[in-house]
Amino acid sequence: MQNVLLEVKDLHVNFFLTEGTVRAVNGVSFEIERGKTLGVVGESGCGKSVTARAILNMVRPPGRILSGEINYYGYSDAPVNLIALDPEGSEIRRIRWGEIAMIFQEPMTSLSPVHTIGNQMTEAICLHLNMPKDEALRYSIELLERVGLPQPGRLLNHYRHELSGGMRQRVMIAMALSCKPKLLIADEPTTAVDVTTQAQVLNLMRDLQQEFGMAILYITHDLGVVAEMADKVVVMYLGEEVEGADVDTIYYNPAHPYTRALLRSIPRHDIRLDRLETIEGNVPDPTNIPKGCAFHPRCHYYVPAQCVHPPYQQIGDGHWVRCTRAHEIGQQSSQTEQVL
Repeated sequence: MQNVLLEVKDLHVNFFLTEGTVRAVNGVSFEIERGKTLGVVGESGCGKSVTARAILNMVRPPGRILSGEINYYGYSDAPVNLIALDPEGSEIRRIRWGEIAMIFQEPMTSLSPVHTIGNQMTEAICLHLNMPKDEALRYSIELLERVGLPQPGRLLNHYRHELSGGMRQRVMIAMALSCKPKLLIADEPTTAVDVTTQAQVLNLMRDLQQEFGMAILYITHDLGVVAEMADKVVVMYLGEEVEGADVDTIYYNPAHPYTRALLRSIPRHDIRLDRLETIEGNVPDPTNIPKGCAFHPRCHYYVPAQCVHPPYQQIGDGHWVRCTRAHEIGQQSSQTEQVL
């Protein structure tokens, strides 16, 4: 476990609603290695963001972490199970910013509308690094300059609505990196920006990862971004892992129908199509998950007598798949389906 920074084991998170119980995360397990990037991929409603919030012990009612372990190996000889800590206690509050930081999906709602950028940054820095305010201001300017924002001194006096989407995202990255965390959780950090700004933000995150030696948990629905960022990939569907492997295996030899369908829906520079392929149907209502394999209503490989609810099984070196036909499907992977 020397290279493992965070270990998620059999995590279960439910939301108890009047409409029924939503099993948002249903037995998910994975590891994040020191200095590496794990990409978590799936459509909206597949449990990616809930998993991230569970890591920080930030699941709020009507949600509840039912069981599992999230072992953090960052700052003591023995691992700390983060979900066993008091969600409002001093230890988890210190870990949330000092050890594990998070960039939320939409900085427009994450940043306060009534406080300046400088007030928000210095408050967090003073609290977690115990700096005097004048020193925290100088450090804030240094951070904003480091993430490529012009005139950072003037920017501290601005409010969130005065900044572009890309500038707000860079402010969030600067705030997340202020305590030099060992793990950065990035939840769809480029969803709200254009493709040019997206490329700049991704390059910035890669550069900062190398500089600080931090691990990244990158949550996205965009497999094209994962190809650029990740070392390993976990594909989620309806709260479960359906495939996990290193990035090359996922792109060159996908063995789950959902992974293959996601890959086929990516625009290709070498193939001209009149219309992109899509995944038929939608993610089912999480209060009414289909029996057997949850993906079967949308699956071209579905065989009624064969496709029961499969276990998450290893089919190769570090390659795990939740599909009874995984070996057969994996052998069908061809050069036309590769995107790298």
